[in-house]
Amino acid sequence: MIFGENKAKSELSHIEKEEDKAIFPLAIPSLAGPGAILAAILLTENSKHNFLDQALTALMMIAVMFIAWVLMMLSNRIFAYIGNSGAAIISRVMGLILSAVAFSNMLQVLKVYFNL
Repeated sequence: MIFGENKAKSELSHIEKEEDKAIFPLAIPSLAGPGAILAAILLTENSKHNFLDQALTALMMIAVMFIAWVLMMLSNRIFAYIGNSGAAIISRVMGLILSAVAFSNMLQVLKVYFNL
């Protein structure tokens, strides 16, 4: 992801086959990952949050799903606008952001563990 390595020719030929109709849920982990599930559980706990807070949490979850749906519907147009090189740049930048967040989390854990 960070170094932008190209796919092997065998993978590309496998992708281009018309009869391969496999479904890969690429967006599901980012929309309903462990962090999102934990946040939904904690923010809808009946003993700590009133009905209005829980309704706002549900509304925000619906808003996030709607925005993700709109972006997925516009993905072909966005890709046509940015092209292959733009998609590669975005992929590398997102890889760097992911690495930075992971490293920051590791530093926080070490700080707490060693009482620094």
